[in-house]
Amino acid sequence: MVGADERCLEEGRELYRVFHNSPERRIIRRRCDRMMPKVLVDLGALRGLIYSADRDGCGRVKTFIHFMETPPRLMCDPQGNQLYVIGGRYSITRRGIEG
Repeated sequence: MVGADERCLEEGRELYRVFHNSPERRIIRRRCDRMMPKVLVDLGALRGLIYSADRDGCGRVKTFIHFMETPPRLMCDPQGNQLYVIGGRYSITRRGIEG
């Protein structure tokens, strides 16, 4: 990877480090369709998230609950196979998901 791809990878590593308070453990490359479908089905407001992560870098996974102040829309493809989070106002920071 060179140029923009390398910068993007470094930005991703830095965000991981800030969010998890530790360097990335490994980099996984996965094939994914980067094209958003022309049609999305609106499922409603994404009012909150529940996720598990090792946020303090100690190897202990904890569960976090975050309620969205300005919720994005939760949407899916017409086949119901892929979810999309569209809009909203939030940031990924050292303190977790904010906004």
